[in-house]
Amino acid sequence: MRLRDTGAMAAPLLRASASSQTTIHERIRDLDIWLRTQPGVFAHRELDAGTRLLIEAMRVSPSARVLDLGCGYGAIGIVAARLATRGSAVLVDSDIRATRLAQANLELNHVKNAEVVLGDGVHDLPAKSRFDVVASNPPTHGGREVLDELVAGAYKVLRPRGSLYLVINRLLSLRRTVEDIFGNAETAARHKGFVVIRAVKVPRLPGES
Repeated sequence: MRLRDTGAMAAPLLRASASSQTTIHERIRDLDIWLRTQPGVFAHRELDAGTRLLIEAMRVSPSARVLDLGCGYGAIGIVAARLATRGSAVLVDSDIRATRLAQANLELNHVKNAEVVLGDGVHDLPAKSRFDVVASNPPTHGGREVLDELVAGAYKVLRPRGSLYLVINRLLSLRRTVEDIFGNAETAARHKGFVVIRAVKVPRLPGES
């Protein structure tokens, strides 16, 4: 595992202050995971309900290659990597604090088949990166344009028949955007105000990838 700076960020890769960090324990998908967090990152006190619902709902085969898009401190990517025992995971976020925590959490959980990328969505991934699963608890504060771009980016990097898992609250419906881009969408899970949408990439043109 390594944290890759793509050069897209002007800020130096400073390590998060150890004195401000706390470690939380979560039991999910029959896995025990430990997560270092700190004030200023999303859900720093405990794993949020939307992320937990997404993790419970996502289907990850042992050989899958998974992208955790907007990874925060890395909970989705860690579980995905542990489920993909013969595959791998990539965790990407534009927040330097989040990526440093995600890197530390991969090490804390002894995850070897994953890497962290500091970058803007899918734009800073290698040009030919392709995934079987993209999972995201998107940053709703970024506005609708950012969310629409995230869905379009997920479609671009998914392999044919690959799946997007996206968790949203019921007040923010991205289902139409997902349907417009993917041509399909279904509710994979629903609980306490959160909905996980699953969409499958069905190539529209012969040879599309």
